[in-house]
Amino acid sequence: PPVGRETAASSGLALDVAYLTPDDKPLDPERLEQGTDFKVRVGVTNSGVRGDYQEVALSHVVASGWEIRNDRLDPSRARAASTFDYQDVRDDRVYTYFDLKAGETKTVEIAANAAYLGRFYLPMITVEAMYDATISARAKGQWVEVVDPGK
Repeated sequence: PPVGRETAASSGLALDVAYLTPDDKPLDPERLEQGTDFKVRVGVTNSGVRGDYQEVALSHVVASGWEIRNDRLDPSRARAASTFDYQDVRDDRVYTYFDLKAGETKTVEIAANAAYLGRFYLPMITVEAMYDATISARAKGQWVEVVDPGK
């Protein structure tokens, strides 16, 4: 869908997205000071209506003014035990793949930094069963801004 026109949706999966400070306090991503470290916690829940799901794919693209902090390359961050089968961390996106039992919730967390000044579009986050497009969920995107510290 065109920028700003996507809608939240859910079919067999539920998606819960939270933006948090490094010490787990809620954070509004709409306006962040440059240099702000934060994390995005995405919870994916299987409603259980159609049983267990195999090969679920979570696609998380970040706003252009944000940088993903890859835990595998940052020895200062402790890496939590993986609840997923595979994760591909790119410059601007993270793809995470896992199985999800009926009624189960899996949480994926990425660390990020508000790196570049400006106004950027934060695309929608999507999750779907890889071989059954009728099982999916999405959280709508929004405009975000990275501002000078103290302004």
